Amino acid sequence: MTTSRTQTGSRGYNPAARAYDKPGFSTGFNSFLATGRLGLALRLGFRYGVDRRFIPRYLGLLAADTIFAPLRVWQSVAYGRRIREAEIHPEPIFLLGFWRSGTTLLHNLLAMDPQWGFVNTYQAALPDVFLAGQRRVRRMIESRLPVDRGVDNIPVDLAMPQEEEIALMCSSGLSPYVSLNFPRTADETLEYLFPGDGLSSRNRERWQAEYIKLLKAASFYMDGKPLVLKSPSNTSRIGALLKLFPKARFVYLQRNPYDTLRSYVRLLGLMNGWHALQSVDFDELLLRQVKIYRRMAEAYLEQREMIPEGRLVELRYEELERDKMGQVRLIYEALGLEGYDGFEPRLEEYVASIADFQKNPTHISPQVIKLVNEYVPFLVSQYGYEFMDTVAVDAGGVRDTI
Repeated sequence: MTTSRTQTGSRGYNPAARAYDKPGFSTGFNSFLATGRLGLALRLGFRYGVDRRFIPRYLGLLAADTIFAPLRVWQSVAYGRRIREAEIHPEPIFLLGFWRSGTTLLHNLLAMDPQWGFVNTYQAALPDVFLAGQRRVRRMIESRLPVDRGVDNIPVDLAMPQEEEIALMCSSGLSPYVSLNFPRTADETLEYLFPGDGLSSRNRERWQAEYIKLLKAASFYMDGKPLVLKSPSNTSRIGALLKLFPKARFVYLQRNPYDTLRSYVRLLGLMNGWHALQSVDFDELLLRQVKIYRRMAEAYLEQREMIPEGRLVELRYEELERDKMGQVRLIYEALGLEGYDGFEPRLEEYVASIADFQKNPTHISPQVIKLVNEYVPFLVSQYGYEFMDTVAVDAGGVRDTI
């Protein structure tokens, strides 16, 4: 990959976000902050700063926050007590894996079992509004939904499961996703990936309280069902999660690191284009995130030893993709979960519905190979993948990846 400056002559551009990274193109309504709290967006904007070229985007998301403000009050008044009194099932299932490892596919598969609850896309996007705005607001949001997620061809559906980290970002800002809006000055928020050792005791307590609050809301909405939760951010939070839920179960999904990082480069470019309120050199941003990839992987390998026997199963994405139903059955057997036979027909129907899913054919660049070989070679060897070299790719290697 050539540098951002070579491509644009200025900072803050990357080719994956070409259609979005233009002054005034995005109104800000597609930003996580646009569905959060007005006070939070103002506070973060003043703290971290907004570049002049992104002021229209910032004003747009502030306008969106203002529109939703009355519904936040309504939800707090009408549902606040019931949410506070809601019980979270003590044995949630956490799906772990770095971004672009296939956790969305796994989440969707498990969500076919009606015994599980989850945070859906509507709650994730509007955590302080989703109960109060079930009809009009939902219809309005649905009318603005894109056909797919942008980074791949997976359809966007408000009823489908979503990562709860988005809700945490929207409702509190106690999330590494703050760095998506402020990529140049909010590095400190990346420490929310490591609550066990990266946060002060005060911020750790705040993070725990907000996380429990959003899970209570999900539990209330899902009638107290055990929650299946998917957040790549949780991959390095096992210790903190076990303190909250000692009986939790975990599924870790490992994908070929070269494919993971290749796909993540595209995701990072799109997210930067959609959410950024600051210009940033893309290559510098990518290097920072690759270092986070390594740190998260190291944290997972260390903290997985804390998980009691029979409470963790590790899968390779490639096996899940090849045999979706067989791998889901394996999860149920390994974790001692009941009910697979009962929902197998529903699972089979869903698997058939995505059989024609088209992946994006993509080239794994020499830069990606170099980054993987330098920063996370231990993942390649530990999970039985083959090392790649730049010579072979320069000769023309193409893989179909999502």
